[in-house]
Amino acid sequence: MAAGRTYPYSERQTLEEARSWWMEPPPGKTVVAADDAGTIVGSAKMGPNRPGRGAHVATASFIVDPAHQGKGAGRALGEHVLGWCRAEGFHGT
Repeated sequence: MAAGRTYPYSERQTLEEARSWWMEPPPGKTVVAADDAGTIVGSAKMGPNRPGRGAHVATASFIVDPAHQGKGAGRALGEHVLGWCRAEGFHGT
């Protein structure tokens, strides 16, 4: 994000500002991926794409620390999100 190639948020935002848009409220959720040492290397948030008639379709956002890219964190997050969406009954027609 700091390089400005992904999410369009200010590079000067505070942790509290970032928390308000990244921490997905119920019925959605936010998860992290950690390495073997317990260091957080990535995160994903997921939930309904839109309220009302769009609530049956899920959306998700992902972020992986560039120092840990290519090591499977993004794939693990994606697989977790897809499983969660299926288990929660999201579907598109």
